[in-house]
Amino acid sequence: MRASSFFIFLSTVARVLGDVEPFFNDDAFDKGEYGPYPSQSYHSSKIVSPRLNVLKHDRECSPLYTMITPRGNHVRDPMAMIMDADGHLVWGKGGYGQVYNLQVQQYKGKPYLTFWAGDDTVGGHGAGYYHMLDSTYKEVYRLKAAGGLGGDLHEFRITEKGTALLSVYEVDKGDLSSLGGSSNGKIWDCLVQEIDIETGALLFEWHAAKHFAAASSPKQIGGDGGASVFGKPYDYYHMNSIDKDPKGNYLVSSRYMKSVTYIDGKTGNVIWVLGGDQNSFTDLSGGAATNFAYQHDATWQDNYTTITLFDNAAAEGQPSVHDYSRGLRIRLDQQAMTAELVTEYLNPTRVRAISQGSLQVVENGNVFLGYGNSGAFTEFAENGTVLCDTHMGPQAWFGGGDIQSYRAFKYDWHGYPTTKPDSKIVYGEGLTYFVSWNGATEVKRWILQGAVDPEVKDDQWAYVNDTAKTGFETSMELHEDCPRYIRCLALDSKNKVLSVTEIFDTEQEKIWDLPPVQVEDNDTVLLKFLIVFAGVTGVVVGLREAVTSKRKLRLINWTPQWIGHPNYQPV
Repeated sequence: MRASSFFIFLSTVARVLGDVEPFFNDDAFDKGEYGPYPSQSYHSSKIVSPRLNVLKHDRECSPLYTMITPRGNHVRDPMAMIMDADGHLVWGKGGYGQVYNLQVQQYKGKPYLTFWAGDDTVGGHGAGYYHMLDSTYKEVYRLKAAGGLGGDLHEFRITEKGTALLSVYEVDKGDLSSLGGSSNGKIWDCLVQEIDIETGALLFEWHAAKHFAAASSPKQIGGDGGASVFGKPYDYYHMNSIDKDPKGNYLVSSRYMKSVTYIDGKTGNVIWVLGGDQNSFTDLSGGAATNFAYQHDATWQDNYTTITLFDNAAAEGQPSVHDYSRGLRIRLDQQAMTAELVTEYLNPTRVRAISQGSLQVVENGNVFLGYGNSGAFTEFAENGTVLCDTHMGPQAWFGGGDIQSYRAFKYDWHGYPTTKPDSKIVYGEGLTYFVSWNGATEVKRWILQGAVDPEVKDDQWAYVNDTAKTGFETSMELHEDCPRYIRCLALDSKNKVLSVTEIFDTEQEKIWDLPPVQVEDNDTVLLKFLIVFAGVTGVVVGLREAVTSKRKLRLINWTPQWIGHPNYQPV
């Protein structure tokens, strides 16, 4: 049996239809027995979200939403995605191509969901656009890099002054003769761009190639990222994060230089370098503060006296520095030029991420690490104690790229979608009504109502059922004698009506079917038997329901005549 067919089968088995709880410390999950990407689908929505494995949970973990961008070999539709503190989907949006770096950022006093989307097949970076969505999920801004260049996926940071910091890659020429390449070889230059969000005007630009020669990079030529000896530009610097301080200076992380560089915001000159071969600091921790490598997400903290970063310690095709990745908080004295390790954040199972990753200091002071290429995220107390640990994919397959998220963050968010809630009725032992509302954070309760006519006045809709909102998708049972027309109301914590679903007519037959699984020619007899048996069973069940069922669903394009709060209270 070909591996691809086996994984398709596992993915079909592992995908659960309907909202379910995450796994909890499930050893079979991490061994890969549920497939490379255990996930769940929904009746009322086409979104597919990860079904997480929660290895550890503590009350001290932040209750904020988790922002991820699942993608990988077994993620069919890469998305920007929000999960709640219990591991349930809140919002998902795909259709952008590849998606990276979902965050909540403030601009002009308002919160925005921000992310990059585009083409990441360029090789280690990307070419695309930066998106800003308001609390209704409307795209208000779509930014691009200046100079006609493609915006890179690694960084999109809004400054306190309301400008945007962008990472950009551009092909340039460099002397690679000392590395075994051409004296006029092709390299990837890395640019820092600061732009005006409203106009797109370029305010500042810095080129790594003007300050760091390609020959000074410790990255092995011909490794991950390619080199001109193979006809590809040499990715010698690889910028992956940018921060800015009140002095107007920039903090830039270079993955392959294994260093963080502090740049003068007026002249572009290098002020100092932390880590790598050109390190400017005396390490008071015996090397522990400066021996990071292939790091990501270097950010100022503690009133610009410390730096946090995600130390990958490994990269594909390059020599590893440690056997595991970690988070670091490093104290800098820029007068004495000393660096000291304050805290090291270690995953309990010593996860190693060969690419990507993030470290965030959350609002409550906890530290949240995303493991990039390895589908995991972990929350620590400020002192390094592990509080919560979660896997999106099996640890046995970490590093394979099956399920990954470039970064992972936690933020407060309030979403008010302008779309209507989605719903569907499914025939099983009886009739079950499923309802969800993608992105709605304020729904606390659902009220199901019925009527004999879809155009009756609002006060003529009768109570059928109600329940508290649970997870992303909530279900309610319908009796055989329920009214012909059904709708569902979404209520907030004060019983205010937020929206209403479309109306369903239940007086027609309904056949439920499962999309067929593709079988390749050299699949094993066992797999073919399992799939054929499942298909035959589905046909038999479908025919039985077609004959016996007396109800079918038909979506009615009808908008309620009321706007506001009807006169009722939930039971």
